[in-house]
Amino acid sequence: MAPVAAEVERLLAEGKNVTVTVAEERELLSPQQVAARLGFSRQHVVRLINAGEIEAARMAGSSYWQIPLSAVLAFEERMAEADRSAAEWSRSLDELGAPLE
Repeated sequence: MAPVAAEVERLLAEGKNVTVTVAEERELLSPQQVAARLGFSRQHVVRLINAGEIEAARMAGSSYWQIPLSAVLAFEERMAEADRSAAEWSRSLDELGAPLE
């Protein structure tokens, strides 16, 4: 536990946001649970599933989706990387003196 606490403290000291998830390794979530975690609507999560952005599977003989927590974590990491890339691109444009419009 101490190494985890130390890593969290280090990241916070760097000004980073930290989210800790306590879950079973193969935990499955509902679209509603994923929506609450991501701050999206349930319908938006279903759209992301249909677009192939979040891995999910339907329960046999049902319209109910099961979403592996690992798929949600992977999606969050892709979105964080996209945010970092956009911020870097914006800084580069600012350094070049590009107009705001």
